[in-house]
Amino acid sequence: MRKFSLWLLILITLLLQVTLFSRIEVGGIGPDPVLIVLVLVALALGPVVGMLFGFLIGLSQLAILSTSMVSAPLAGTVVGYMVGKYGTKIMYESYLVQFLILVLGVLAYDIISFIVSSPGQMGLILVRFSVGSALYTAAVGVVLVVFIERIVGVRLIK
Repeated sequence: MRKFSLWLLILITLLLQVTLFSRIEVGGIGPDPVLIVLVLVALALGPVVGMLFGFLIGLSQLAILSTSMVSAPLAGTVVGYMVGKYGTKIMYESYLVQFLILVLGVLAYDIISFIVSSPGQMGLILVRFSVGSALYTAAVGVVLVVFIERIVGVRLIK
C-alpha cells in the first residue's frame, strides 16, 4: 500500500468520524470508524503496516480532531501491531471471528488509553462505556465489511 493511500484512508476515516458516525450514536455510545479501519488494515496488511497505520491515525486524531486522548498514537500502535501479528493467524473468513477481533481490538485500545489517561477510574469507565462501544463498533464494522464485500464486490481481507 502506498504512503499516499494510507494518508488518504486516514483522512477519509477522520471525515467519516466527524460527519456520519457522530450522528448514529445510541445512548451516548457511537461506533469508532478509526478503530474499524485500523483493525481491518492490520488484518489485511500485517503487523508492521498495522503498527505504522495505528501510530499515524492516532497522531492524526490528536492533530485534526483535537482529541484529549494523548495516548491515541501509543494505543493505535500497540493495537495495530497485535492485531496484525496475532489476528492474521486466526481464520478470519467468518464474520463472527472478525466481530470478535474488532471487539478485542477496541477493548485493548480503550484499556491502553485509560491506563495512561485515568488509571484510577479505569474499571468504571470500561464497564460503563468501553464494552458497549466495543460491541457497537464491531457490529458496525462487520456490517460495513459485509456491505463492501457483498454489494460492492471488493475483497477487504485476503
